[in-house]
Amino acid sequence: MTNSVSTSEKILLSGLFISVASLAWSPFGTSVGMGFIALSWFISLFTRQLISPTNKFLLASMVGLFAWHIVGLLWTDNIPEGLATLQIKLPLFIVPMSLLTVKWNSKLWIERILQVFVISIFFAASAGLFIGFYKTQSGVSLQPSQWSPFISHIRMGILLALGWGGILVYKSDKYRFLILIYAIVAGVYVWQTQSVTGAGMLFITTVLSLQNKWRFSVVTISIVSGFWLMWTIIPGPPLTSLPSHTTWGAPYTHHMDRVLEENGNKVWSYLAWDEMRPEWNSKSEIDFDSKDFKGQDIQYTLMRYLTSMGEPKDGLAVKNLRLKDVLAIESGNTSINQEISSGLSLRLDELRFEVGNFIDGGNPSGNSVTQRWEYFKVGLYIAKENLLFGVGTGDLPDAFHRAYAELDTRLFPQFRHRTHNQFLAWLIAGGIIGLLLFVLTFIFSWQKDLSTKTNKTGRIAWWVVVISCLAEDTFETQAGITFAVIAIVLFSLYDRRVQSFSSGKRRAAG
Repeated sequence: MTNSVSTSEKILLSGLFISVASLAWSPFGTSVGMGFIALSWFISLFTRQLISPTNKFLLASMVGLFAWHIVGLLWTDNIPEGLATLQIKLPLFIVPMSLLTVKWNSKLWIERILQVFVISIFFAASAGLFIGFYKTQSGVSLQPSQWSPFISHIRMGILLALGWGGILVYKSDKYRFLILIYAIVAGVYVWQTQSVTGAGMLFITTVLSLQNKWRFSVVTISIVSGFWLMWTIIPGPPLTSLPSHTTWGAPYTHHMDRVLEENGNKVWSYLAWDEMRPEWNSKSEIDFDSKDFKGQDIQYTLMRYLTSMGEPKDGLAVKNLRLKDVLAIESGNTSINQEISSGLSLRLDELRFEVGNFIDGGNPSGNSVTQRWEYFKVGLYIAKENLLFGVGTGDLPDAFHRAYAELDTRLFPQFRHRTHNQFLAWLIAGGIIGLLLFVLTFIFSWQKDLSTKTNKTGRIAWWVVVISCLAEDTFETQAGITFAVIAIVLFSLYDRRVQSFSSGKRRAAG
C-alpha cells in the first residue's frame, strides 16, 4: 500500500484550495479552481482511476439537476440567457462528479481546506473593514453594501457564518485569541454592512455548534428575544386627543388611519404643510417642492426627519432646525438616527419603517424586506402557469419581466428583481421536476452521524445553505453556487462500502 498522492488528487486539491480561497475575493479565482477540479476528473477518467461514487444518491440528484437545466433549453425562448445560466450552474456537475468519483484522501484534507477557507474570508472581511474605515475617515459616506468591496455583503455574511461554525467545531484552547479576533471581525462586519442575514446566520451556527445542555437555554433566550424584536418593529396604536392647531394658529392635519413611525413617533400626524413651506424655503436653497440629493421629495424627507426628532411638522419646528439638520435633510437623511446611530441599529430603524409603510399600503420599492413579498407573489404567479416543466432554463428574467407587467406591480422598474427564494426559483425555471431534484439534493446530503468533527461541520454547512436558499437566490450567482455546492458535497463524503467493511470486521472480531 502506498501513501503517494496521485496526479489527479494533486490537481483536485489545487482546485479545491483555489476555489475556497477565492470565494470571498474573486469570481475569476473560483472559475480557475473549478477548471482544476474538472481536470482532475478527466485525468482520472483517461487513466481509469475513477472510483464508485461515495454518495451515489447525492451525485445522481445534483447531476440530474444540471442535466434538467440542459433539457430545459428545449423549451426556452432565450437561448443566450440559457447558456449563460448553464455556465453559472456548472459547479452542480463538476463538484459532485469530481469529489465523489476521484480518488482522494478527504479525511486528511477536509480540515486543511476548511482552514484555508476561514483564513481567506477573515482577511477579506478585515480588508473590507479597513478600506471602509479609511474612506469614512477621509469624509466619504458609504452605503452598507460598500463595506464589502469584493462580493455581496449578504453572501459575505453567510461565508463568515459558515467559517464561524467550523471554528467552533474544531476549536482549540491554544487558538483562543485568534478565535476571539475572528468573532470580533465577523461581528463588526455584519454590523457595518447591516446584514440581518449575516447576523442571523452567525447566531444559528453558534447554536448548532453548542452542546445539547447549552443549546436549549440559548434557543429559549433567542425565541424570547425574537418576540421582543418583532414587538419593537410593529407600529404602536393610533394617537388620540391630538391638538387641532399649531402654535402659530394654523390647522393641523392628522391622518389617524396611518401607523407609519419614525423613531417611535407617528409620521402622518401634526402636519401643517402651509407653515413648513415658507420656513423651509427661507433656510434652504432646495425648494420645498423639489428633490433632495437622493432623489426623494424633500418635503417628505423633512416630514420624516422632524418626526424622528419628536417634533411636529409645522413652521416653528422648521424654523428651529439647526444648520446641520438642514444639511442632513438636503442630503436625504430621513431620520436623526442616521447621524447618531450606525450599523444594525439603523437597519432595525429601516425595518420599522418598512413594516409601517407596508401596513399603510405604501409602495414597497426600495424596502428590502417588504418588496420580497412582492417578489414571492410574482414568483408564485409564474410557477402556477408553468408548474410541470417550468419556464425553461433561460427564461427566468423574461418571465419575471412579463409577470410584473401583467400584475401591474407597484414596484418601480429598478426594484423588479427575481424571487430571492431559491426553492421557488427552481420551481419557476424547472417546474416540479427541478424542485424535486433540488430537494433530493438536501435529503441525500443530510448528515445522520455526528460522531466526527467533519460530520458536525457538515450538519452546520447543510443548515447554512438551506436557510440561505430560503432568503436568497444562492444558486443564481457564481460565488453563491460555488460556495453552496462545495459546502454540501465536501461534508457529505461517506462510503457505505467502508462502513460495511468496518462493521464486518467488528462482527468477525466479536
